[in-house]
Amino acid sequence: MIQVAQILFILSVLVILHEFGHYITAKMFKVRVEKFYLFMDAGFSVLKKKIGETEWGIGWLPLGGYVKLSGMIDESMDTEQMKQEPQPWEFRSKPAWQRLIIMLGGIVVNILLAWFIFTIMYTTVGKKVVSTDELQKNGLSFGEVGRNVGFKNGDKIVGIDGKFYDDFKFMTMGVLFGDKIEIDRQGKKIELLLSDEQKGEIIKKEGRGFVHARSEINRYFFDSFKGKQNGLKKYDEIVGIDATHFTYADEFVDALKEIKKDSATFIINRNNTEIYVKVAVDTSLTNIKNYNLPYNYNLKKAIISGFTENSIGEKYGLTFNDKMLRVNNTTVNTQKELSQILSKNQGKEVTITVLRKGKEETFPVTLDKTGKLGIAFDDKEEEEKYTVVEKLGFADAFPEAVKQSWSLFKYNVQSLKLIARPKTGAYTQVQSPIGIARRLPDTWNWEFIWNFTALFSIGLAFMNLLPIPGLDGGHALFTIAEMITGKTLSDKAAGYVQTAGMVILLTLMALTFGKDIVQLVIDKFF
Repeated sequence: MIQVAQILFILSVLVILHEFGHYITAKMFKVRVEKFYLFMDAGFSVLKKKIGETEWGIGWLPLGGYVKLSGMIDESMDTEQMKQEPQPWEFRSKPAWQRLIIMLGGIVVNILLAWFIFTIMYTTVGKKVVSTDELQKNGLSFGEVGRNVGFKNGDKIVGIDGKFYDDFKFMTMGVLFGDKIEIDRQGKKIELLLSDEQKGEIIKKEGRGFVHARSEINRYFFDSFKGKQNGLKKYDEIVGIDATHFTYADEFVDALKEIKKDSATFIINRNNTEIYVKVAVDTSLTNIKNYNLPYNYNLKKAIISGFTENSIGEKYGLTFNDKMLRVNNTTVNTQKELSQILSKNQGKEVTITVLRKGKEETFPVTLDKTGKLGIAFDDKEEEEKYTVVEKLGFADAFPEAVKQSWSLFKYNVQSLKLIARPKTGAYTQVQSPIGIARRLPDTWNWEFIWNFTALFSIGLAFMNLLPIPGLDGGHALFTIAEMITGKTLSDKAAGYVQTAGMVILLTLMALTFGKDIVQLVIDKFF
């Protein structure tokens, strides 16, 4: 419900201010505004009240909103008034330059909103950047798809099409948008060219998670085995293989694939003692998928961020953002300690104490035979480690806000180009508000909400600039053509164009909403 509330709040802010841009410019040029609606009122409205010449209302369908201007064929598809003689207060009676300003009013307000939000954020909580230099100081770690398309663990990305991105969020997306990726591989400069099919594999299987900072190997431990254990035990920590000690987890992954002998010696940390375990080499040993290697979260900072299907923890009252404190009055500092104490109490009732909204709460939990709670953690420790925060004065914050908005606008342009290339499969990732809502946090976070609103505002401005009939950009295009040629579309032709545009937009909406609804049903019931 919190996710739904957040997306409705964000959409309401964006729609009201976008339509206000049309409203205020229309009033500036003395055009009568017949309706101002948040959301669409197809068939009926949830709430409406007429004040002066304008009916203000809220529709039942949360697909944008609209202002209905006298003398204009718009979303309402009201063509009756167009059969009458033009009146001085009508949109069609105004000069082309005034009509163009009215059409672009909503887009301008969306851009100004993003500038305003970013400026306020930079002067209060500060400008936050995930430093590319800091994050890849020791190289990067790549998922299976990333390695298959040509990256290697330890690589550093030094440029994309000749440009270096200070913020790693833009660097990761730049890999998908760019043509030439420049890599520093152990001091050697390498250029990597990805095909559309390879980019499609990244998008479909791993997304932004295809690359991340390298994790230290001592933060992982063996929890379970699908193949032979080969003398390895639960809670062992991997240190190295044969004569090689590892620093990073990806070194272990790479080393497994390079084992060519019949046996190998694993260097293990068991109960704080380094030991050597000789293991037979087969496919169960060399395939990393046969090991469950959980990250050993620091529970003093980690919070519960998710639940598995039929989670025992969720069933007995644990919830998002709880911080684990004790099990049976024993303090648990790490996920490994938590796993060990739960494993000793398989099938028994334990008492779990968490910190929730600043207060300690205790729950009796009956474990099943696996001894697992079915919870996932999120630790902001790594994110904070690489995040650079800079508080700016207004004189510096405003130009930075403009710069950030321009970067996001270019991001939207590049995203559309990627979507337009079918081999990448990027079009399958387009999401409706339902899909977007499911990605929002489960807690109300004003900093996140306002940042997301600014980002979404630029996206809305870009979308409305597209020269598609039914969007502001489509109206603006025909108005500009009129200013150049001196000729206007007939009312009949304008009606056809608007109808075609609405069919295109509604079809796209139906496809994206349908996809997200199907995925929601699958996730819930299958």
